[in-house]
Amino acid sequence: MDDRITIRPATPADARVLFALFAEEKAAELAPLGLSADQLQPLLEMQYRGREFSYSQAAANLADEILCLSDGTRVGRILVDRRLDCIRVMDVAVLANYRNRGIGTQALERVQLAAQKASLPVRLRVMKESGAGRLYQRLGFASISSDALSMEMEWQPVRAEASVNPSGAEQHDMVRRADHDEIVCRVVTFLKEIGLAIEFGAITSGDFLPGIQTIPNGLRIDVDALLYPGDLLHEAGHLAVRMPRQRAMEPLTNSDAAEEMGALAWSYAAALHLGISAEVVFHEHGYRGQASQLLHDYAHGRAVGLPYLWWIGMTTQPRAGQPSIYPRMLRWLREESFDTQEADDADCALQAHA
Repeated sequence: MDDRITIRPATPADARVLFALFAEEKAAELAPLGLSADQLQPLLEMQYRGREFSYSQAAANLADEILCLSDGTRVGRILVDRRLDCIRVMDVAVLANYRNRGIGTQALERVQLAAQKASLPVRLRVMKESGAGRLYQRLGFASISSDALSMEMEWQPVRAEASVNPSGAEQHDMVRRADHDEIVCRVVTFLKEIGLAIEFGAITSGDFLPGIQTIPNGLRIDVDALLYPGDLLHEAGHLAVRMPRQRAMEPLTNSDAAEEMGALAWSYAAALHLGISAEVVFHEHGYRGQASQLLHDYAHGRAVGLPYLWWIGMTTQPRAGQPSIYPRMLRWLREESFDTQEADDADCALQAHA
């Protein structure tokens, strides 16, 4: 019987299991060399670092995720690059002791569900001698090109006219969960890129939003308790609009009304930057019943909290004949102080490339 898995973004704490996955694969290839364990270890470490670097250079929107059992045991990895023309699976691996239990299949099916929603094909490359090709074929992948050693495989989403309406609560939940996980991964990647710290683990005394707790300069996320992925952007917005010395405080103290509105404007801009529907952030279960009104206001140019972002130098103010660049931003984290001339120069550069 298949083990049900959860998927979460990888963190530096996962380095050991990521190396173990790589070592299991490569040790078999290097076995004919007859190297001792002491000789093999540095060679594996060097090749592992090289492969990870090549992944980071080749993929623009890389989502590195850990496959976990329901009890949190880390058993595998899936590395996905979301591109404009496809979703590319760069790597999928499961520790030897946990193979043939449907874990890799579940991970790939989640990618397929996300690709179906985005109407994008899924592509990957597999060595011809690998047995993984049979798994991919069972999941609907077909070979589209090959060379002497490997072949390129592709899965195409079902066209709208050929699809049928989903039936059953379980299928609906699978789609919802896949969307949830994809958004969490995209948001977490973005928050790390702008300089916020991210931790994963259980939360014993959470903040106002379920599954999220502020930590110095970042967020701690309980993926099992997180109900609404858009809440991550809302809470990150509170950190982003605060002074660096305030972001470093633990716990985050209550914000004033101006900061609260600034966080709203920040989270709306961040959602659009990530290509996420603003409805994911301003969902019906929050904002004291005002989510629909907020969405309407932002969509019609009445951005609640925007003047606060102007004031703290995070986006541009409108000038005669020149509107603000918002929802684009000059910077994603508030600085202790900012140079108004620098902001003007950045404004002009952004307007020139608009």
